[in-house]
Amino acid sequence: MAELEFKIDGPALKDGVPIHLALAALENFQAVLDKTYLVATGGKKMTANDREKYFLRASEFRTGSLLTVFEVALQGVQLGLPLVSQLGPQNLWDYTRETFSFLKLVCGAVQRGESPEYEFNNQGDAIVHVGDVHNHYHGPVIQIGERALPNYQNLAHMIDQKKLSEISAGSARTERPDIYIGSNDREMFDVPTRIEKETVELTCEIFDFNKYKNAGKLSVSVAGQQIPTGDYNFSIFGSQNNVDYIYSMLKPQVKLFCLVEMEASPFGGDRVHKLHVTGVAA
Repeated sequence: MAELEFKIDGPALKDGVPIHLALAALENFQAVLDKTYLVATGGKKMTANDREKYFLRASEFRTGSLLTVFEVALQGVQLGLPLVSQLGPQNLWDYTRETFSFLKLVCGAVQRGESPEYEFNNQGDAIVHVGDVHNHYHGPVIQIGERALPNYQNLAHMIDQKKLSEISAGSARTERPDIYIGSNDREMFDVPTRIEKETVELTCEIFDFNKYKNAGKLSVSVAGQQIPTGDYNFSIFGSQNNVDYIYSMLKPQVKLFCLVEMEASPFGGDRVHKLHVTGVAA
């Protein structure tokens, strides 16, 4: 496998590397590769056993910018999906590279008001139609893209004219990196959202709440409600007292009133982006 490099660069690195920026970039980059690994092995989340078998290993750091020479360490892994006959570090990187290209295409489409169309064959591979453009992708790339999109969004949002002008990764021997987020790419992976006008009543469980940010996560496990079952981010709408939400974490179920923020999904149709909670039912 060719030598790989991960790089961040910009004005903030002129007199050294700010540790918080380096850690945030490396953490999200690691998460991007983790999503490729999880789809390849059929896993839902990284476990301690997974991390023993697979991780990114840095062999060199170079200053000026932050340039990290790294390799994908992988051993004793069994596939959960028929990605390739034998999973190896190059396979993981190839799918990661292909996923970046795919997300760039479909996120750019929804930003322009277009709706990507997916045509799958019997092997699970897909032709993605965006207008008159037709791109072929291996089926797992779509799954990886859905899981990795938030991490790509986090990386792109680190771009700032006063701090970072580049985040990239790829073979050290090529002129153009496989993954490149430049000074004009802060919104590369953003998708349009809208807040529905009608308030909905939702039975759910609040399992995480940050009293300083007045935001958290909740789980909808009861089917047949106005949003599908699943886990969602939420924030408190307006200047409500957060005590009710802290107490609500102790209950297995709670009823909330919410405004639903929908997003034009690059993976087809609309989906819930976030919930804006207007109150707790008495």
